[in-house]
Amino acid sequence: MKGSNHKKIKFETAEPHEYEPVAIVGLGAVMPDAFNIQEFWNNIYEGKNSIGEVPKDRWDPDLFYDPDPSVPDKTYTKIGAFIKNFKFDGLKFRIPPKMANKLDPIQQMALTAAKEALEDANYESPNFNREKTAVIIGNSMGGEIVRQYTRRVYFPEIVESLKETKAFHNLNPSDQKQLLVEVEKKYKSHLEEITEDSMPGELANVIAGRIANVFNLRGKNMTTDAACASSMAAIDEAFKSLVTHEVDAVVCGGADRSMDVSTYVKFCKIGALSPDGSYPFDARANGFVMGEGVGFFVLKRLSDAIRDGDKIYALIRGVGASSDGKGKGITAPNPIGQQLAIERAYKMAGISPAEVTLIEAHGTSTRVGDVVEVETLHKVFNKFNLPKGSIALGSIKSQIGHLKSAAGAAAIIKTALALHHKVLPPSINFEKPNPKIDWENSPFYVNTKAKEWTHTPNKTRKAGVSSFGFGGTNFHIVMEEYNPNIDYFSNLGKSKETEEQGFQGFDYKNYVRRNQRLQGEPIAISGKTKNAFQQNVETFFNNLPSGTNRDSPELPTLTEIREMARFSADQKYRVAFAATSIEKLLEKKKLVYLSL
Repeated sequence: MKGSNHKKIKFETAEPHEYEPVAIVGLGAVMPDAFNIQEFWNNIYEGKNSIGEVPKDRWDPDLFYDPDPSVPDKTYTKIGAFIKNFKFDGLKFRIPPKMANKLDPIQQMALTAAKEALEDANYESPNFNREKTAVIIGNSMGGEIVRQYTRRVYFPEIVESLKETKAFHNLNPSDQKQLLVEVEKKYKSHLEEITEDSMPGELANVIAGRIANVFNLRGKNMTTDAACASSMAAIDEAFKSLVTHEVDAVVCGGADRSMDVSTYVKFCKIGALSPDGSYPFDARANGFVMGEGVGFFVLKRLSDAIRDGDKIYALIRGVGASSDGKGKGITAPNPIGQQLAIERAYKMAGISPAEVTLIEAHGTSTRVGDVVEVETLHKVFNKFNLPKGSIALGSIKSQIGHLKSAAGAAAIIKTALALHHKVLPPSINFEKPNPKIDWENSPFYVNTKAKEWTHTPNKTRKAGVSSFGFGGTNFHIVMEEYNPNIDYFSNLGKSKETEEQGFQGFDYKNYVRRNQRLQGEPIAISGKTKNAFQQNVETFFNNLPSGTNRDSPELPTLTEIREMARFSADQKYRVAFAATSIEKLLEKKKLVYLSL
């Protein structure tokens, strides 16, 4: 009964929108220099730079690094944002030590972050339906352990290469045998042995499956791959699963630990990596810096979050997605695709871009990417003649590098916490504006210090978050702070476009059709005043079949009974309920009268 949740609250006007907002009710993270959400937020707020040289226990720069980009099979950069000193206690998750040691660190970190997010969302409460809780995680490259197994399996090729050398043939048979034994022992000394636990420990889809298994969550689980936009693809699927009532909660986000040297070399051969730092929107921007991390959030429909008394960090109001189509190349950004994703997000949300005062950009710090992204934002936002410097622009990649498939998750968490704390977060390493970006005629400015997020009275703070993936996939998400004094439900089904076409009222039948989880026939009653509301409720129940006439063959159907109810979403007093029979409907009478 949505109306009864708010009947003592004086509502402000909500923006018209088609779908119920989705609430972020739990957060968890394992990030560079941060093993939990509070540490991550502190680092964001303080502008901490977590980028440094690769630890030698990951890979040795003396072997694989050369500053000359033309040298084959070498990386010209040796910096990144690494998670150091992470310890995983498998017993906390009831995973035996032998099996725990076979889990790729990305699965270990994912379990740790999921635990924090679920506990933050109070998933042990009776209101948390594990049967309808999904796990949807973004990941595109698995973890690093799979590369270890591959190297181990292909060792015989190394043996054959040695055997074919002239130097090997010059050795006596005893020395040949000894050499092969020593090389194999040395080569495999730091490579994990392959066992029955290896494959489930390495597969990307098992990141989600492992979380569902450990926490006994029985909604669907999947791992989405949209390259650098994988986390956003996960949110897109989660959002749709929630608003259609397929599930009631989703553990969502992204996880990435693909920082092995082969990934470095391949990105270097594209010329995508920076040799010296991450400088989004700065004149020094010369490539992105790789990072690793896990960021998760628990999502619920707003009405359920309010009902359950959840802590609400922020709202997701709309998700826009697109493909680049036929662009300049499979890896080159296409402004048309980016623009479509952004425009679709605001259309779904029913929110004008003119109300946004923060854009958490994809902001990779590449020479072309930053320029194209801001030019595309100009095409969308400059239509509204916004004041210069009225929208803060930033990128979490300035602090923790590009987390690839987890980049969007880090950006969403940063934005959710910014909305929750009402703080405009900083974007660091910005000293000299990129001269190829038109800052003079731009509503955007790069915010370099944390500061209070001021806003127009009677309006909520709103933000946009972008993530664009390798291969031409684009996502934009519209977020809003949660204000308990706003009615987010009365305008469901409306949009600015339909209002301009003369659309009147709430398309209740269409809304019910989208929410198939309702048990039985949905019924809603309303009134302009409290007295009119009470009268309409009494009239409805007084006209129901009663006594012996309930056995009549002329008994109306529940659908016909629903048509007897007087309802308009524009009226202040409202109640909604559902029933599978007239008997069940009469049982609801007492509950409905409690809302009067």
